[in-house]
Amino acid sequence: MDYIKRKLKFITDQLNMLEPYKGKTIQDIRKDYKELKFIEKVIQELVDCASDINEYIIKKMTGEKPFSTKRAFRDLQSILEKHKLPWEEEKLRLFIDSVSFRNEIVHSYDVNVYLVWSNRNISVIIQLYKEYTEKILLLLQKVNLV
Repeated sequence: MDYIKRKLKFITDQLNMLEPYKGKTIQDIRKDYKELKFIEKVIQELVDCASDINEYIIKKMTGEKPFSTKRAFRDLQSILEKHKLPWEEEKLRLFIDSVSFRNEIVHSYDVNVYLVWSNRNISVIIQLYKEYTEKILLLLQKVNLV
């Protein structure tokens, strides 16, 4: 489980980098292009890292590879439910939305999702992924993978 622990540490480090911006929105940060690109990159890496963790856990526990990054959060939710650790539906939707936001940052798939996320406070993503790391650690403890 060193792999997951390293990934969770990476997420924590990324969240620490976002901490100084927690009171701002992407809209606020847009005034400084370099700062905007920095924040977008950190968010992209957060989501990518969580996706890696999701895929790893799902493969280990079900033997199957998730169909997509968004689907992986639903698949992980099923695993969490079996261990009495599920997210509330609203949180699950935010995780899935964060994947859409990441896709928009990287590929420009959906300008609308970028607009929604650009008006959300950075603290939303910080809190969301702090809860993610806590939930993953609880799951790992419950299934004796730590």
